[in-house]
Amino acid sequence: MPRTKKTGGPSLQIDVASPPSWTFIAGDTVIGTVFSRSAIVAPEATVTITLFGRVKTKITVRKSTGNGSRTEHYRGRWLLVGSETRQVLHRGPVHLATGSSDPLSWPFSITIPTRPVDSLARQSAGAKSFLPLNNIADHLLPGTFYSISDGWGSKKSEAFVEYYLESVFRYSRGNSSESHTATFPLNLQHPSATISPVPELQQTTFQLVVQTQRLLPGMKDEELTFKQKTQKFFHSSKVPTFGYIIELHSARVIQLEDPSPIPLVIRFSPNTAITSPSIQDTMQIIRLDWVRMTLKSTTSVIAPGNWSNSNTHDHAHSSEHDLGLPWIFGNLKNPVVFESAKGSQEVDVGKLLQLVLHPTALRAGNRPQVSGRTISPDFVTYSIKHEHSIEWQFLFTVADETNKKKTTTSVRIVPPIRNDPNPPEYSKKE
Repeated sequence: MPRTKKTGGPSLQIDVASPPSWTFIAGDTVIGTVFSRSAIVAPEATVTITLFGRVKTKITVRKSTGNGSRTEHYRGRWLLVGSETRQVLHRGPVHLATGSSDPLSWPFSITIPTRPVDSLARQSAGAKSFLPLNNIADHLLPGTFYSISDGWGSKKSEAFVEYYLESVFRYSRGNSSESHTATFPLNLQHPSATISPVPELQQTTFQLVVQTQRLLPGMKDEELTFKQKTQKFFHSSKVPTFGYIIELHSARVIQLEDPSPIPLVIRFSPNTAITSPSIQDTMQIIRLDWVRMTLKSTTSVIAPGNWSNSNTHDHAHSSEHDLGLPWIFGNLKNPVVFESAKGSQEVDVGKLLQLVLHPTALRAGNRPQVSGRTISPDFVTYSIKHEHSIEWQFLFTVADETNKKKTTTSVRIVPPIRNDPNPPEYSKKE
C-alpha cells in the first residue's frame, strides 16, 4: 500500500511555487507550472492536472492453518478529493524543437477544497466509518498522515491520508497515441482547533510515604546501624514515617507550537494524618528529581473484508515518544524542592522550564529540542482515528529515600495555528 511519491521526468514535470516542505491548509491555492522538456511535434495534445486526496488503510492478519500459515490482507480506500478538481491546461497542437532551451510550460492554480467530495456518501454506501455518512457536508478534510504497526505480531495495520497533484500529458501522432504522467505530493495540515485561552486541567493525586530514621532531627546525614537497617527493612513501628500528598494538574489539550508553556502544576502538601508524632515538627525537604513525559499515540483503523471474509476488520497500533524531560531536569541549576514546614506549595514545571511541544520534539526554553518521531495531532476520519495519552513518571527524594510514581492521563493534541498567508510565489530558473 505505497504512498504516492514525486514522479516525472523530461517528458513531464510538476513544479509547485512553494518553499520546500511547505504545509498547506484547506482553502489554500496551490500555484505552479507543468513542464515538458522533450522534443515533440504533435497536432493534437491535452495536458490536465488534478488534485487527489485519499484515505487508505491496510490490515494484515497471519493465521495458522493445518498446513502452516496464511496471510490475509484487508484494504480500505476513501477518495476525499478527485476528478472535480481536474483542469485542462492545454488542448491543441504542441511543438518543441530538439535542443530548445525553453520548455513547454502550462501554469496552473488549484484551490484546495475545505470539505470532501459530495459523492463520498454514495460511493461508500453501507461502509463502516468512524464518522457518520449522513452529513458529509459538515466534515472537514483531515491533514496528511502516516502510521504503521511496529513489531512482529500476527496482526498489523497501516494507514495514511495523502494529497497529491497528478498531471497527464496525452498526444497523438499519426495513428499512435502516447501519454506521460507526473505526480507531486502535497502536505496538508489538519484543521485548526479553537481552544480556550484558559487551559483546562485534569488532576491526579498520589499519597506517598517514607519510612527511615533519617527523618529524625540530626539524622539526615548519619550512617544507619545494622539494627536500624533491620528495623527499617521490617517496617518497625519504631522507625518514623513521613507522609505527603502530590497533586498533578496537567493539560487536557496541548496545541503544537503554542508559545505559551504547557501547564504542568505539581502541588505538594504534608500528610499529617500518617506522619509519626516524633517528627511532626521536623522540617523535611522533598526534592523533585525528575519528571518523565512519554506521549503515546494510538491509531485505530478499519478496513472492509474481501471475497473470502466479508466482515469489516479493525485494528489499533501504538507508538511512544519519550519527550526527554529527565535530561532537562538533570541540567537545572537549582533543584525543585518543597519544605514540609511551609504547608501546601506548588510549582508550575511547564512554566519553570518553558515547555513547548513541537511536531518533532519538546523544547524547554532555549534548550535544544530532543528529537523524536513526528507527532501528529488528534483527528478522526472515515477509517482512521488517531488519539493520545501521556504516561507521567515522577521521582521524589526525602531523607535519602526515593518515591517513584507513575500514572497515565488522556490528552488531545491539536494542530498549530498557522498565521502565514498562502505560500509566496517565486521564480525558478529553468
